[in-house]
Amino acid sequence: MMCWKKLFFNQRTFLLVFASLFLSFENNSSLSAHETSVSGTNEIQGGNFTLNSTEGPLSLKDLRGSVVLLFFGYTSCSSVCPISLATISSAFSKMLPADLKRTKALFISLDPERDDVEVLKQYTGYFHPNILGLTEDITVLIKVAEQYGIKYKKTLVPDSALGYVISHSSDIVVLGLDGKLRRTFPHDTSATPLKEHIIYLLDENL
Repeated sequence: MMCWKKLFFNQRTFLLVFASLFLSFENNSSLSAHETSVSGTNEIQGGNFTLNSTEGPLSLKDLRGSVVLLFFGYTSCSSVCPISLATISSAFSKMLPADLKRTKALFISLDPERDDVEVLKQYTGYFHPNILGLTEDITVLIKVAEQYGIKYKKTLVPDSALGYVISHSSDIVVLGLDGKLRRTFPHDTSATPLKEHIIYLLDENL
């Protein structure tokens, strides 16, 4: 039985990544240069922020009492971002419904020129209902990225389909029930340790 469950999650993760890749190439055909993953993060200060979603403005403080995962990227990213979101989705899929009610992942776009709230809703919909896409003016997004130690750089590349390259940190940032930093995971982590850490944090104050 466990083998079948493991096979199901592996297939589901593959399908999620494939769907995301298809969407990315559909929106940006002949994509040749668009993003570079930057390992590690700067010092994380943390703190509240307010960004826009299809559900309206969302502040981090509104999610107190939940474990929150932050991931910064953008929908045109063809490798690092969909793999990371698929890992988060797989971790969520291993959790009980009661635990999911106290868990949220925020996908914060670093490409507001292309990623409006509707694009983000469609993109995150390929992964899991508990993943919410957020955006704002680039000056606000850069400030939030700096709060959470995310390295970000946009470089013009006229010969590419997008016309620019976005380099960004690819860590998954995990915040506890109090909204404070608890841990970061590399983007290529497996779903199991991520899920186990989320459960640990949910059970911490019980």
